[in-house]
Amino acid sequence: MGKAQHLTVLVTGTGSALGVSIFKAFRQSRLRPRIVATDADPRSAGLFRADAAYVLPRVAEVEDLYLRRLEEICLRERVSTVCFGSEIEMRRMAPRIQDFERATGARLVLNEPRFLDALLDKWHMTCRLRERDLPVPDTVPVADAEAVRSFVTRNAFPYVLKPRDGSGSKGKFVLRSQAELEFFSRYVPNAVLQEYLFPDDEEYTVGIYKSPRTGYVGQIVFRRALGAGLTYKAEVVFDDEIEAVCRRVVESFDIWGPINIQLRKTAAGVRIFEINLRFSSSTVMRASFGFNEAELCLRDLVLGEAIARPAVRPGLCLRYWDEVYVAPEDHLRLRETGHAPEPRGVKLDDF
Repeated sequence: MGKAQHLTVLVTGTGSALGVSIFKAFRQSRLRPRIVATDADPRSAGLFRADAAYVLPRVAEVEDLYLRRLEEICLRERVSTVCFGSEIEMRRMAPRIQDFERATGARLVLNEPRFLDALLDKWHMTCRLRERDLPVPDTVPVADAEAVRSFVTRNAFPYVLKPRDGSGSKGKFVLRSQAELEFFSRYVPNAVLQEYLFPDDEEYTVGIYKSPRTGYVGQIVFRRALGAGLTYKAEVVFDDEIEAVCRRVVESFDIWGPINIQLRKTAAGVRIFEINLRFSSSTVMRASFGFNEAELCLRDLVLGEAIARPAVRPGLCLRYWDEVYVAPEDHLRLRETGHAPEPRGVKLDDF
């Protein structure tokens, strides 16, 4: 194992579903990396299950202090790679990738700002995919009144209205009348309006890994059901049309790393409605079926290994709530010092 024995990874946002999922995927990795967890909230579950834990300033409030603190932690813990569990941290760190990596030696799993801006914004994403003849739902920006009027003549209710820069189901509404359209167009700022894609039970989330060195590696496709904006039921499927379209998407842009594509399969074919240039809250599920994006990042970006296409296993995942119980002295120590550097004593199969 050599170099692999000394791998340390840092996962931010370990109080979020996304951060927890990345954390769990690393726990499943055969590389057994040491995990450093960070979050702005000292009550975050991942801080009490990591090998070392630190409370960071909120990047939206004190960006320079956040940056300095993250650099200090990476140097102190000899971090090999940083995986982000929140989109706001990704957006704030993207312009600083090269400077941060030079200062710390840690590789950020993060694409360039121009791709984050183009693909995380749902209107820009739709336009970029249309330009490349990739399938998307009929979509217009709510701020363009003429475009909305034309949209209404082409499409019957229901519609989907959601923020251009939202994630999960935050701010997403299904509209069933003109009155709802008028109200929510005012209520949700900077939104897009989309046709509703039928059928409801043909929604998929696709995890893809693309190496910055060697290109497309592979993907895993889940047919999913949503709960609280997250995938809570996921079945592995093997679908040639979905796999072909999703591969075309990632090969149409100079993007890399873990990429998450969400789509529905309609009577007219696949329609892509979201692309996330990051890990997904279903990352741990994918790892359990043989597609461990967290481990792929380590083997590719840090160890420089040749990455073979992972062998995905069929199966079904049913997600449920779990709990983390914290001793008062552990919580107090984390709140007072901002870090808990001693090993937390977790087993591989623990969160």
